[in-house]
Amino acid sequence: MRDAAPAAVIVDPALLPADAPDPATDMTLNELADFQAIAGHHVTFSMTLACPLRCEHCIVSASPDPGHTTMPVAVAERYAAQMPELAARGIRSLSFTGGEPLLARRQVKCISDAAAAVGIGCGVVTAGHWGKSRALADELVAAFPGITGLDVSIDSYHLDWVTLATVTNAVEAARDAGRRVTIRFSYQDPPTIRDLEILAHVRTIEGVTIASQRVRTEGRATELALTPSAKYSPWVKPCLTQGMVVRYDGSVAPCCLNLVEARDHAFQFGDARARPLAAIHDDFLAHPLLQLIRTLGFSEVWQWLHDDGFADQLADPPPDDACDLCSYLMRNPAIVAHLQRRAAEPAVEARVAMLVSRLLGEDGMARRLVARWRADPATRPAGLEGFEDYVAAMTDEVAA
Repeated sequence: MRDAAPAAVIVDPALLPADAPDPATDMTLNELADFQAIAGHHVTFSMTLACPLRCEHCIVSASPDPGHTTMPVAVAERYAAQMPELAARGIRSLSFTGGEPLLARRQVKCISDAAAAVGIGCGVVTAGHWGKSRALADELVAAFPGITGLDVSIDSYHLDWVTLATVTNAVEAARDAGRRVTIRFSYQDPPTIRDLEILAHVRTIEGVTIASQRVRTEGRATELALTPSAKYSPWVKPCLTQGMVVRYDGSVAPCCLNLVEARDHAFQFGDARARPLAAIHDDFLAHPLLQLIRTLGFSEVWQWLHDDGFADQLADPPPDDACDLCSYLMRNPAIVAHLQRRAAEPAVEARVAMLVSRLLGEDGMARRLVARWRADPATRPAGLEGFEDYVAAMTDEVAA
């Protein structure tokens, strides 16, 4: 169901207009810190891998086939019952993604209504296939009073399967109902002629935010003939995870990008169907390796690997995006095991806990570390006596 459009002709980068999408992002340090901090108060639920679309670039390879992956209603009800505890722990927002999360409408409504009741804002990432008419779009938006924001995908890949008029109905229904609307626009880098034409249309829609993102070579996108990028340094960008992702089957991902559907990596948090969500979130915010790359990026990790004999297993040059570099490293079991060991060294873990506290204002990792040392003094590294004083002062300040 492709809208009429030219073939995927790549535009010469020298001829790109000044407002063409670009993976390079300019942020002030304060803006970067705010973005890094999102993971401390945000949780995502991946509701299903089913989707009416079968987009070529989909990082989870969603399609109409895997309906069996949809989160059971009973599991959604258990998560919904935990919303008061999450709110008490400082969770301020939830997202629902997939696949197409609005194929699991009863489950999304159950969780979002419970979240809204305790002051947690909710958003949904959707392909907007439900906007076949404006009346149908208005009806769906009204059915989810707990959803305050919608991220709607409009790009050449989605428009192979759904019409621009349908998705525009979805966008305008949400916007006119007072919901925050972000249009997610994915593009090849450099963009194609079709990318630029679709983006020009998207920019005519009033009252919405546009978030452009380069297509990532994960999931079905590994089959695309994308040109590897070497324009950017992966060292200048930390991991910008927006928080843990609770999947349809109870497993937990560390982010909503390259590792969202990967299972073999360093970041394992158990089964959310059997563990409290608040406990999993605590573990997420205290994972030494994850918090290291979240605060500082990959420069230290890359140096460890070179210093410790892994240089012959590393690409030269490495992937130029932090997310692509992360998934590249996580595919090597020996590297995963080594990085876990290095990040868990007591002195490294203490330094990471201090960084997370000072940069992001998250103190749980530091408190957990001090509690462990007090329970087992043999685990306390030498030379860090002042660390406990810092945590004690921090605790008194919070209590006051």
